[in-house]
Amino acid sequence: MRHGQHLRVCAVCNRAGSQCRPSSTPHNTTFARTHRIEIEALGNDEKRRLSRNHWGYLDETAGDVDNHDRTGVGVAQLSVAPPWLVSAAQDLQSIGSTLAAANGAAAGPTTVLATAAADEVSTAIAALFAGHAREYHSLSGHFGAFNQQFVQALNSASGAYASAEAQSASLLQTVGRDVLGAINAPTEFLLGRPLIGNGADGTAANPNGGAGGLLIGNGGNGYSQTTPGLTGGTGGTAGLIGNGGSGGAGGSNAAGGPGGLGGWLYGNNGPAGTGSPVNASVPLYLDNNFPAVNVSINGGPSVPVLLDTGSAGLVVPIWDIGLQNLGLPTGFDVIRYGNGVNILYADFNTTVDFGSGAVTAPTSVQVGILPFPTSLQGLTLIAMGNGFGPTGHGVLGIGPNINAATGGHGNVVTTALPGQLNEGELINIPQGYMQFGPNTGTPITSVSGVPITTLDVQFGGYDPLGTYYPVTSIVDSGGNHGTIPGIILGTGQTSGVVPPGTVISISTNDNQTLLYSYTTTGTDSPVVTGNIPMNTGLLPFALGPVYISNSPSGVGTVVFNYPPP
Repeated sequence: MRHGQHLRVCAVCNRAGSQCRPSSTPHNTTFARTHRIEIEALGNDEKRRLSRNHWGYLDETAGDVDNHDRTGVGVAQLSVAPPWLVSAAQDLQSIGSTLAAANGAAAGPTTVLATAAADEVSTAIAALFAGHAREYHSLSGHFGAFNQQFVQALNSASGAYASAEAQSASLLQTVGRDVLGAINAPTEFLLGRPLIGNGADGTAANPNGGAGGLLIGNGGNGYSQTTPGLTGGTGGTAGLIGNGGSGGAGGSNAAGGPGGLGGWLYGNNGPAGTGSPVNASVPLYLDNNFPAVNVSINGGPSVPVLLDTGSAGLVVPIWDIGLQNLGLPTGFDVIRYGNGVNILYADFNTTVDFGSGAVTAPTSVQVGILPFPTSLQGLTLIAMGNGFGPTGHGVLGIGPNINAATGGHGNVVTTALPGQLNEGELINIPQGYMQFGPNTGTPITSVSGVPITTLDVQFGGYDPLGTYYPVTSIVDSGGNHGTIPGIILGTGQTSGVVPPGTVISISTNDNQTLLYSYTTTGTDSPVVTGNIPMNTGLLPFALGPVYISNSPSGVGTVVFNYPPP
């Protein structure tokens, strides 16, 4: 008999399925009459199955109802998975255990029968039944042994299948590694990263995650620091397709690492690592009397930008930002500076990295497309390559209230820094750094409103009882030498610079609190203008550390951490 064939004997005529002819009415009638009680006890599904042909049966091997053709012979397809083999073996073992228990319980009562009476007939009947019982127990013992052997065979088959599957998987993994190794070898040799594959996760020795494959692969995750004060590792960058790696968590009192960039074609930027930073310091230097700090936008190159308290918004040329996974602009507009230069820009939502763990959440950045002049001075600046500020790479405006005062469009990107880093910036030109976070210096004096505020101006030395001029002013670190309205100078001068040797005192609180004082020189003197406001220029920042607080929101406070001379 071929594998898959099933031989059944008709319960009515005792013939093999291929010989039985159930179509005859007497045969069916006899079958129905003989098994009427059993049929009535069946469920509806069993009745329907039995009505199709009376040797219909369940093919338990494949778990489906198998109704064969009129010949009574069919071929069942064997479909087996290791979990089914294990389950079948367990079920058979349970059946065998139950049968053994039943046999044990029935051994005494069935094989040792007491005679109903002392006559020979009763004795013979008891002996007959006892003989049948012994034969039953002998057969059940054989069945138990067969059951155990079958269970062992199923368990062995399941184990062999699982072993073969594991060996096949191991072989495929080995082949896969070999193939990827051959594919990635050239790009790893030439470019230091694979063509296909994920970047390596950062370690204590190398905290930054590795770059993903140039074609396909996620960036590796940055290392999470356990040492206090250490910034988490940076997530690796994806290639064409893939997600950026997650930034590692920072140690206590430190920032988490920035997430890696997603793929050029498809993928998401990795999330920044968690951290609890309080303060973070970055280098600050002067470029021809203009303070500058470095920034990296959307994972692009680190470029110097003007640190400008007199404006709001980060404006950089499009060639100085990372374009990978930048997304689409959220709008277009024009920003106007007081130097006669306007810039057409596209607004993008992305991250700004100042270094030392000071990385913003995605925030609005104005990406400059085209600078154009509104005056001869502006035309000259653009011609000299300074259309995007004195560094040529952009302007970082951090003035909290400039938009409210002038109707500007920019935002203070430092407010998107994590933790306490977004509270303000300590500008320390004498020591060459800018620090994000709470003011770590000793406040001496302060003025509400930055950069737009009101200052009291006095000439010829500070005198709290002398004549002074309250003037609307701009506290402007990017204002170079500053300006003085000719109307308060009292000499009739409306252009040029304030004469060298002039003592200028700046105070607040109705001239009762001196903020700072200085004497003009031939190389450092404010420009005289015919209009208001006054511009402080860089000078008050050059004299000592000044803290720009973002509180109150939208107003700000300028704090002088040095005493007036």
